[in-house]
Amino acid sequence: MEKKVYMMVGPTTIPQRVLNAMNVESFSHRTDKYSALQEKVTTNLKKIFNTENEVFVLTSSGTGAMEATIQNCFSAGDEVVVPTIGKFSDQYAHMCELYGLNVIRVPFENGETADINKVMEKVTPKTRGVFVVHNESATGVFNDIEAFGKALKDTNALFVVDSVSGLGGLEVKMDEWNIDIIFTSSQKALMAPPGLAFLAISDKAWAYVEESKFPKYYFDFKLAREHNKKNQTLVTPTIYTLLAVNESLNMMFEEGLDNIYKRHEENTQMIIEGVKRLGLTLFAKDEKFASKTLTAIYVPGKSKEIVKALAERGVVVNGGIGALAEDVFRVGTMGYVSKNDVLLFLNALEDVVSKIN
Repeated sequence: MEKKVYMMVGPTTIPQRVLNAMNVESFSHRTDKYSALQEKVTTNLKKIFNTENEVFVLTSSGTGAMEATIQNCFSAGDEVVVPTIGKFSDQYAHMCELYGLNVIRVPFENGETADINKVMEKVTPKTRGVFVVHNESATGVFNDIEAFGKALKDTNALFVVDSVSGLGGLEVKMDEWNIDIIFTSSQKALMAPPGLAFLAISDKAWAYVEESKFPKYYFDFKLAREHNKKNQTLVTPTIYTLLAVNESLNMMFEEGLDNIYKRHEENTQMIIEGVKRLGLTLFAKDEKFASKTLTAIYVPGKSKEIVKALAERGVVVNGGIGALAEDVFRVGTMGYVSKNDVLLFLNALEDVVSKIN
């Protein structure tokens, strides 16, 4: 295969145009030039979050934004509900437990989406937050964030959404869907290098920030807000990653968000249909909730062999993680992935499957 095809779950492929945007001389984050850059990026991100709320730049991975949410909006002993559908939702529940929150887990089998009715049965007037992963990249399943938002609208609980592998590939409407905190990171559908997380906070969540008892500095939202007024950050950000995100957002708006969401859906559907033709099985138990930014494919005991064989044919995908390492491989369609990339992947997979079988 002449062209090497990168269809990773993250970090994703960085377009040449985005790489070129980072090829500039260094400049300080305490300059007007930097402030103009941050203002443009956060303004454009509001359009993707579909929000009037502030968007903050955090120098961290998405996991940092997870931890920042706990530190700033909650206190030890607070009751929170976390539906767990895979590694990253389970990780969020674990982090809450480490901080001494009273975590009510609502577990679902790997490959299932969260049943909203079952989750809402655990939500009481004492519930301070409900933490939902938008797109579980470990299992290739998404949760219905809009429906969760409707169900939680008139409760006291903050609706916290991890959209690290969703935003930019899946539509998000923060304000309309009653989301209180939502975050993503630079290295997924935003087509940039790792290093930055972006987080938006509702007015309801700010009231919880005022009540939080946890100590914090690096991730202090109050300090971040003061600096955000000047389009600055508390600490030195990864300026070059922000330059990359700025250019990737330019590309996204040129293509059009609706076109991007359609492309993600069409590319994923091509993979699903191709996988079925080869006699393979989706890991998602209900295709209706199969992720549109990546596809998890169930190949018991053969994951590592298939990933290695695809790499030998110039196609780079990801294996499973955790308990799924031997049985699942994952194909990313998020970000800079074309129909032609999908066709090259399916041709390589057909060759691999024919030789394995």
